[in-house]
Amino acid sequence: MNDMTYTKNLLALALSTVLGSTAALAAPASQGLAADVLVNGQPISRNHVLLMSQGIDPENQSKRSDNADAQAAARAELITQEVLAQEAKKQGLDKVPVIADQLAFQNRVILSRAYLEDYFAKDPITDSVLKKSYDFKKANGKIQEYKIRHILVQTSGQAQDLIAKLGKGEDFTALAKRSTQDPGGQANGGDLGWFRPDIFVDHHFTDAVEALKKGQYTKTPVRTRFGWHVIKLEEAPRPVANPETFEALDDSVKEALRQKAAQIRIEELTARLTAGAKISNPGTVARREP
Repeated sequence: MNDMTYTKNLLALALSTVLGSTAALAAPASQGLAADVLVNGQPISRNHVLLMSQGIDPENQSKRSDNADAQAAARAELITQEVLAQEAKKQGLDKVPVIADQLAFQNRVILSRAYLEDYFAKDPITDSVLKKSYDFKKANGKIQEYKIRHILVQTSGQAQDLIAKLGKGEDFTALAKRSTQDPGGQANGGDLGWFRPDIFVDHHFTDAVEALKKGQYTKTPVRTRFGWHVIKLEEAPRPVANPETFEALDDSVKEALRQKAAQIRIEELTARLTAGAKISNPGTVARREP
């Protein structure tokens, strides 16, 4: 999957699934399916109350299970929503095309998240998986570092404009100081120092770095979850002297490795599924709009 088709929302969904940071939101506990309250015979589950209370009292998410005030407020709000929703169905509003389209949108989000959760539950990215990959690179001298600069902007158009200026001879460091939206880069001209691709979170960025030769910069914008980058390699790669063992890596570095592995897996998965799908007339309606 190339940079232009890389989807930040999908990646965020995948990572939240892998890391479990939104497990309570994405996959409510099965024991919470029991009805907390009935409205005209229609159950509102315990999960719904807990999820709503989390939104009402976000500062006390860890204590939401015994936060009676937040749960009472959530229950009242859900009852209000339920009586309104029941009236909407009586009037056939759920059949109105615009409303049905919104419901389909939400259904797609829920099902795609459920699929990813099931996918990673069956084949999780464990420490042993990460260690095997890291140890292979370490044993084969593949842990290297690169001296780089980058410019971070929010759109591909902005990045393309910068690349055009570089092509006309403008100085990369000066452009970075003027244009980068990386706060640190504004002061040092986008200097990231000696950078290790093997432990960085986003493989689009690291793939681009590893493809460059000394003095080169990326001729196409590089997209990551942070935005769009233009990257320059200032010094040729050099081996990292005595890289630490996997066990000695900081937890934050291990999490970066996990996220990177998840990113690669989800892109491979979606590329395979998309290649097997029948997709007709993409963007037809958009092209007709004035």
